[in-house]
Formats: sequence, structure tokens, C-alpha cells
Amino acid sequence: MLAAFGWFTESGFEDLTGVRVAWWIWATAGLVAIGVLGYLRVTLSARILGVALVLEVLVLFVFEAGVLAHGGGPQGLDFGTLSPAGLGEPGVGGMFVLTIGAFIGFEATAIYAEEARRPERTVPRATYVAVAFLALFYTFTVWMIINAYGSDRARAVASGDGGADMVFSATERFAGAWAADSMHVLIITSAFAATLAFHNGAARYFYALGREGLLSARLGTVSPKTRAPVVAVLTQSAVALGVTVVTMLAGADPYTVTFLWSSGTGILGVMLLQALAALAVYGFFRRDRRGMPSWRVVAAPLLACAGLAVMIVLVCADLDLLTGASRGVNVALIAPLPVVFVVGAGVAVRMRRRAPVAYERLTTVDAERA
Repeated sequence: MLAAFGWFTESGFEDLTGVRVAWWIWATAGLVAIGVLGYLRVTLSARILGVALVLEVLVLFVFEAGVLAHGGGPQGLDFGTLSPAGLGEPGVGGMFVLTIGAFIGFEATAIYAEEARRPERTVPRATYVAVAFLALFYTFTVWMIINAYGSDRARAVASGDGGADMVFSATERFAGAWAADSMHVLIITSAFAATLAFHNGAARYFYALGREGLLSARLGTVSPKTRAPVVAVLTQSAVALGVTVVTMLAGADPYTVTFLWSSGTGILGVMLLQALAALAVYGFFRRDRRGMPSWRVVAAPLLACAGLAVMIVLVCADLDLLTGASRGVNVALIAPLPVVFVVGAGVAVRMRRRAPVAYERLTTVDAERA
């Protein structure tokens, strides 16, 4: 995400001012700002993310209102594009990579539970609201973009030379040049907000792993003043800086290589984790539901696990549509996931043998948190 932020900012700043500043300079400056925000209270980051989100949503609403005011594109409002028949077309796995990737982050509400005032209420409510809003907003927005061009022409435009500016061009036509210019700025703030969100999430995973003794215990410490996981924030910042430096020295494209290649691995990894988490929910409540209804602790997690498993297979089959890389590169991108899983299982077995009582307490506490 940091590489993508640098790439978007370089091109956006050049379009607006005519001055070109290398992407890695923007990425480094962004990392410094993100590191400082990560060090401070999470509420400050939340406010910045909230402002960015509101502005991005508002400009898209302006575009959508323009399309609706004109009655759609050349063919009017076409409801046929919402038909699920398209799910049977070839290459659907590549589409799932992007679609699921757009939803990744909704589950991050849980990792802020210890920093929330009433986590038992705010975390579930935030999760459900996030999923519902994303589903409706994404669907409606993409439907408006297709209608702006007409379903027959939209695919040709997207796959042609004008694909990168597809949304900007439609916004200028239906809402005015000012809205399109605003979008150029807001895509930069959006990339920054997304990078900040992922940075905060990754830092708190480092913190959890350190606190539970799976990584260095220093990662599990917090600032006495801000209660932020300072060492974890610095660790994540160092990782991000390392990726930026490697990309720069290798001369690799920050978007098509660093961002898209790592996104393929990252999205697949999150999908596998979500499938395993769903299975773990069923396993934990299998003998004792603890008063929970069966649909919540049996039907829902098993259906989720099965659905994710099917999509994981589809994504692996069509990963090249996302990465644009050769089969060998795609295999190399997927290969670390089973290796890490086997290593993790080995670590868990060793923990259980060395301290079975502590291991049982740890897994019970983690399951109850989940």
C-alpha cells in the first residue's frame, strides 16, 4: 500500500502541478507521517481516516447523482449488469481477488477492542455496519460507472488505453471538471488513508504476537502516555521502509509489481486466515455452545469456511489476471502461504508440548476474544 500511495501521489501531483517528484520520496514522506500517527492515540488516526472516507464517498455520490440526473448513459439505466449470470464467465477468480480485496479490513474492528470504551457493543456494531455499507456502496458505484458508458461499451473502455482514467472521464462528463479534479486529489488521500489503516492493523498484529509470546515480548509493550504499541509501530515502519528501498533499488514498478504482486499473496493469505477462523469458531463451540444459537456457531462459520475455500481455489486458478505475471511468478507468490501454515502448526505443537496448561489457557482466551 505504501508503494501504491507513492505511485498515485507521483502521478497525481504531476498532473496537478507539472512537477514530477519520484514515488519513493512520496512513499518515505508518507511513512514518516503514518509512523507518527501510529505512535499517537488511535483516535487521531480514526478521525483522519473518517474525514478522508467522508470526502471520498461524497465525491462519488456527486458523480452518481450526475449519472442518475442524466438517466444513465447511452442505454439508460441497465439493470442487466446486476445479473448473477456473469459469475459463470471465465476468469471469475481474478474478479474475486479484487472484490474480496476491497472488503479486507472489515474484520480489523476486532483488533481495536482493547482500545475501545465499550468493545462488546462498538466492535460488533462497527463490523456489521462496515460490511453492509461496503456491499451496498460498492455495488451501486460500479453499477453507475457501467451505466455511464453503457454495458456494451464499458468493458472495451476498461480494457483499452482509457481504462486508467475511466472513472475520472465519466465524472467530468456527468458532474463537471471540478469533481474530476477533486477525485485526483482524493485518490491520493484515499491511498494514504488505506496505508494508515493497514499500518495500524499490522502493528497491532505484531503487538498481539509479542504479547502472547510468539514473537519478541518487546512487541507487546505499549506507550504509557498514548497506550499505542510503540515497538510494534516502529517494527511495521521498518518493514515498510525495507520494502520501499528494495523496490527502488531493484527498479521495480511500485504499482504493477510491488503492490499487485504482494496484494495477490496478501489477499489469499487473509482469505485462508478467515476460512481457518471460521472453522475455529465451529471447533470451539462444537461441544459447548455457551448459549449461542446454532446458526451463529455452527451454520454460519461452516458456510463461510466452505464458501471461502471455493473462492480460494478460483483465485489461485486466475491469479495471473491480477498480477499480470508468468505462471512461475504466481506459483512463487502462492508458495509461502502453505509453508508459513506448516511452520505455524509446528510452533503450536511445540508450545503445546512444552507448556500444555499455558497453551490451553492461551487458546481459550484467544477464542473467547474472537
